[in-house]
Amino acid sequence: MSSRLRARLVTGLAVAAGWGSLASAQSYHWQVSPYMTLVEPREWKMSIRLQVDNFEDERIRPEIYQYPVKRMDVTGGSVFFPIVPAASFSQTSLNHIKSSLSLNDHVVDREAEIFVDRGGKPLPAGTFLAELNFDEYKDFHQMTMTLTTTGRSWEVLFDEERAAQVGWAKELPPVLQGLFEAEMFIDRGPYGPYSLSQIKKQVLDWTEGDPKALPPVQTAKWLAFKVAELYNPTGRGFGGPVGESSNYTPVTAFGSFSVDGPAYALEMGRGSKYNMSVLLVACYRAAGLPARLVIGYDFSDDPDESKTIGDHLRAWVEFALYDETEPDEKKRLTWVPVDVERLRLAGAWTQPFDRPIEFFGYSDEWDMLIPLAFHFTPYWAPGISYGRYNYESDQTRRYYMDRYGLERNQAAFAPALWSWNVLPGPPRWAGQWLNFTKDAPMNTELDPLPPEARRGAPPRH
Repeated sequence: MSSRLRARLVTGLAVAAGWGSLASAQSYHWQVSPYMTLVEPREWKMSIRLQVDNFEDERIRPEIYQYPVKRMDVTGGSVFFPIVPAASFSQTSLNHIKSSLSLNDHVVDREAEIFVDRGGKPLPAGTFLAELNFDEYKDFHQMTMTLTTTGRSWEVLFDEERAAQVGWAKELPPVLQGLFEAEMFIDRGPYGPYSLSQIKKQVLDWTEGDPKALPPVQTAKWLAFKVAELYNPTGRGFGGPVGESSNYTPVTAFGSFSVDGPAYALEMGRGSKYNMSVLLVACYRAAGLPARLVIGYDFSDDPDESKTIGDHLRAWVEFALYDETEPDEKKRLTWVPVDVERLRLAGAWTQPFDRPIEFFGYSDEWDMLIPLAFHFTPYWAPGISYGRYNYESDQTRRYYMDRYGLERNQAAFAPALWSWNVLPGPPRWAGQWLNFTKDAPMNTELDPLPPEARRGAPPRH
């Protein structure tokens, strides 16, 4: 059975089990676990467009505005892009994924193969992977991929007091054990593995030597407060098609993320906003908490007209609260969202620890977020992309020179969600542009709400 058929079978079984047609205009709530209730679903449609061109044998330099375009003959290849089937407060309609792949403006594939596992083992963090393919092609000089998904995101209510009664699990299920495996930009980067010894030492220091002295929820909250207090995001966190600009040259087109990993974040205490999220994931895992990164698109209204596509991209963290005493197996696992960037803006570490705080477990803003990926790059699938760093502060330059003996802009790439394989070999350098567009969905393109969703206001905790 192909991975695509497996994915459709899973969805089909859910529909056959009783998914009914409920009008999304009504008010609904869905108690996904004893500790979390989703309310007020909002439908969305996300279209992603990726263009790769300006192939070169040597690196494109930002100071050169005109250069020859390389053309080449290829014998085949594959393009990979992640799909988030479900996150803590969102679901994607897997039956309504649309895609296309074009070479030199000629469509070569109209339906992505959706992979849900690798050799029978689920892909990391529960992600899915879309693959589009092409065969032999002459005079190749441009690739364009489009991917459209529909789904729902919800506002979140979280009973933190009740969740704090859940203790540490004696044994985690395999799906959560896999979250402790090495991950690109969490455990290793373009130069090789990160040294995470200081992360572990810092977690022990923050928790007075025992991360499990408190219940998992309280440990997670304490570490989120400490990271929010420690790290100061600077810059925009992304680069353009040919690299990351300086603070004096604004980036308009999105090319790649600027991310340096948790070790950098802990030592430097400032930099890309994405470093803050990867630092929190690393701290959670060091404490024994299964956690994953989520990268998404924020489509909330913003009066700031200077914002570009890249400014709408955000990252947050979800940790797994696993209650092995819960009799209902479907409700044992609760993914608890934590937006550490928003916690910093709220000055979380100055707030009373024993009181709920928005963006730890609950928010009425999360229905405006569309999850795009659980990773910065599909590192488990062979391939490359072309994002890269061009600008470095003096502090960053010294950091990389001291540890790796070279400058960060000599890295093979900065991540950009996608990757590809090209035979007999990919161009060494290229420009890449990504565009994300949120549109109103058609009702026929959405799966019905799950039967657990109920009309009316949620029950009070």
